Amino acid sequence: MSLGQQLKQHRLARHLSQTQLAAELHLSRQSISKWENGTALPSFANVVAISDLFGLTLDELIKEDHTLMAHLEKSSTITPVTKILFASISIGIIGLISLGQAHISMTTAENWLIPITLIGLIGLICSINWHTFNQALNKWAITWGIIWLSALAIPAIYDVIQGFQAGLTSYNH
Repeated sequence: MSLGQQLKQHRLARHLSQTQLAAELHLSRQSISKWENGTALPSFANVVAISDLFGLTLDELIKEDHTLMAHLEKSSTITPVTKILFASISIGIIGLISLGQAHISMTTAENWLIPITLIGLIGLICSINWHTFNQALNKWAITWGIIWLSALAIPAIYDVIQGFQAGLTSYNH
């Protein structure tokens, strides 16, 4: 029996409407309807909530629903952001160790890394689906983004101004 069929069976046995069940699970009625009709599948967190609500084991809920099992196995993969963070930190640590063993100064390494950083940033910016990205930003993400970019911008703007002033001073002499 599919999870949707089980959900409907347990909901009706407890004399709950889809709206009442949705309220219990802090979801929309449409989500419950889609699950019961088999047009959508719940996330793992929602399967656990359903299990707790009806006093069922996860095995009882999902063992026979092969579609849900495949969905849950796919959704438990590592997210792209997690991949980026772990790979970046790992490569950074390996890079620092390699630089130390090769006796290469950080100043020399920074000169190599600047163009790589710019190419990576441009590639990332060009690869992002901006419509989806903008929809995912809440007010806290925007606030932290402003703080982060401001902290990056201050030294860069300072360097540009210093370079401009140094150029004017050397031009006037």
